[in-house]
Amino acid sequence: MIALASLAIGAASTSVSAQEVTFVEDCSQGTLLNKNKDNWFLTVEGGSNVLFGKHDIKADLKDRFGANAALYVGKWLTPNFGFRFGANWIMPKGATTANGMYRKANASAFSNGYYPEKFMGLGPEFDVMVNLTNWWCGYRPGRVYNAVVHGGAGAYFTASRSYEMKNGKSELSWVNAHNAIMFANVGLQNNFAVSKHVDLFLDVQYEIIDFSALTHDVSASIGLNINFGKTDWNCPVTAICPTWKYTDAEGDALVARLNQAENKIKNLQQQLDACLARPAQKQVINCEGLATVYYPINQSSLSSREKTILKSVAQVMIENPNQKYVLTGWADNYTGTEEINTRLRNARVDGVKNYLVSCGVPESQLDARIDASNLTDFGVKGAPLDRAVTIKLAD
Repeated sequence: MIALASLAIGAASTSVSAQEVTFVEDCSQGTLLNKNKDNWFLTVEGGSNVLFGKHDIKADLKDRFGANAALYVGKWLTPNFGFRFGANWIMPKGATTANGMYRKANASAFSNGYYPEKFMGLGPEFDVMVNLTNWWCGYRPGRVYNAVVHGGAGAYFTASRSYEMKNGKSELSWVNAHNAIMFANVGLQNNFAVSKHVDLFLDVQYEIIDFSALTHDVSASIGLNINFGKTDWNCPVTAICPTWKYTDAEGDALVARLNQAENKIKNLQQQLDACLARPAQKQVINCEGLATVYYPINQSSLSSREKTILKSVAQVMIENPNQKYVLTGWADNYTGTEEINTRLRNARVDGVKNYLVSCGVPESQLDARIDASNLTDFGVKGAPLDRAVTIKLAD
């Protein structure tokens, strides 16, 4: 199957090579994130509002038109989601009671006994923004219209109109009302792209100004978005392969190559079946040299590593109780005197024998001896290989 696939791909690549493969951005697969410095914007807007509330609706509609303005800095994190923060200014008008905090100074009462109301608020605001057009219809560079829903919250620090004594005279002015009002809003911003970096928009917004009194307003504003840095988004790149058709000659050649590949596969399968049917050959392992324990110069004690090896050797000996083993102690003849070397040979072979016995090997299976010759005869450089105890099967 692999051979068939390789032939098919090879034939296809040969045909395609004569034609050009193009690479294009495919925004249906999503978009790539931009750098942090990109997609920032500045928003300036202003408009009018109509105030609603328990007392405000007592005034005629024409007496409830106020003004509002805002300045924001924001960023689009993706083509669909962003945020903005800034300052919101509002000057609503409505109706209130005679003792209302924002009663308009020196104004006559309405025919229904309520008094005109007017106040000013300024404070911070934070909004989350969702581009519905990109979300529902997919991102498309150069789109002229975008519908953006935004919602957020903030606080107004308010001022009211009242009379103050200045230079001995009572003058009408704005004074701090010492009243902070929390607000929340939601709106629809209708954006129209003038250029890559400038948008004009109409914003329709609903706002709850005072949660305790359930005072709210509806506003309409026009504004300007100034976009900074990179304003568009890149999409993943996909390859577009051209379509092709085989000629009769190319089709016949491809069929011939596929038939040839199938014959090779059948031949390989026959060889594999014959190999699997062949009886397995048993490998005879020569264990005459069971193990060799090496020592540093002028040493005869066993290290923890050598003891671990001898434990495995002892297990083999215990499992073969009828087999005898020859232990031979060695020392190199290039260093030390003959007396010292004889003592090392005996100490080394006795140490190995005693350790094997301590591991449970019957002493009758062990024949300990020494050999005064060199184990390897590789010369002075091979002397470390002559400092050892060998363990072999007895004849």
